[in-house]
Amino acid sequence: MTYLLLSLGFGLAGLAIAFLIGRSCFSRATWQTMFLLLAATVIGDNFIVANGIVEYDSTKILGIFIGVAPVEDFAYTLVAVTLIPAIWTALKPRER
Repeated sequence: MTYLLLSLGFGLAGLAIAFLIGRSCFSRATWQTMFLLLAATVIGDNFIVANGIVEYDSTKILGIFIGVAPVEDFAYTLVAVTLIPAIWTALKPRER
């Protein structure tokens, strides 16, 4: 299995859960959070890949990089930013 297929699987599952919960998870705050977390991920992931802490099998990635980190490495950030606000909103008590 490639990292792309794994990322797509989790991404689609995350979006499906967010929409099934029925909560809007794409507010302005969510987009701002996504931008900030992706920026932090670019820095952190490039550090750990460049220093050999994490390695990727070159036969299982697309070969598209942001710095030295493969683009597939950023999928978990996108899923988290989509799912966490949706779940948080769903667990919040409803106002009467």
